[in-house]
Amino acid sequence: MAFENIRAILVKAEKDRVPVGPVSDLVEGGLTLDQAHTICEENIQARLDAGEQLRGYKVGFTNIPVRDKMGLPDSTYGYILDTMVLESGGEFQMSELIAPKVECEICFKLKAPLSSKGLTADDVLAATEAVRASFEICDARIKDWKCPYPDFFADNGFSARIILGGKGWTPVDQVDLLNEEVVLTRDGVELARGFGRAAMGHPANAVAWLAGKLADRGRSLRAGDLIMTGTLTPILPIEAPAVYRAEFSTLGAVEKKFV
Repeated sequence: MAFENIRAILVKAEKDRVPVGPVSDLVEGGLTLDQAHTICEENIQARLDAGEQLRGYKVGFTNIPVRDKMGLPDSTYGYILDTMVLESGGEFQMSELIAPKVECEICFKLKAPLSSKGLTADDVLAATEAVRASFEICDARIKDWKCPYPDFFADNGFSARIILGGKGWTPVDQVDLLNEEVVLTRDGVELARGFGRAAMGHPANAVAWLAGKLADRGRSLRAGDLIMTGTLTPILPIEAPAVYRAEFSTLGAVEKKFV
């Protein structure tokens, strides 16, 4: 099968909410990383052409020890469209997705573009307007979340939804991002806790990494982009019906009832 046909397979899997096997298995020798990027980029462009808007990006596998334990050669990223962005509170229908999982993250909002490799955390912070408590709801169109590394990119980094915290945006200079703590609960029972430093040692490092990877693809981060910087807690399957709440030490809370 030509790798171009994988675009339609992934679109159908998301529409029908029926996962497929690793898409690399459909190509002799497996997908190359460049092919995987092209599949995703063309699928995203088709959605933009249909009227959706690019809001930003997510960075995945930013917990380096966990990433190394999984045998992944690097972190991953995906695109966030306006239809994926939700606010804290209210209900979310699990039937919209396949096998969603929840991550507690710090979301960055840029005030200036970033468009080169080799950026530092300080470079990123200088270009950041504010940060916000958030959930990332990941979902894979690939069965059981098991696939070769390029497939993560073909499937848009397992992106699905983001949920932004109720407190709103906090200026970046008012937060100790390394030591910002989050406690995740389900129906009031603690599931996990973590700190900002779990994301590549500093969440701004995840943004710098992303800027470099986008530069490799001839792309860049724009002023106004939202960047999900990676989970501070373990990636957990969502069990519904239940209310999931992440309480951050400075950034406030984000919650959603999953039904």
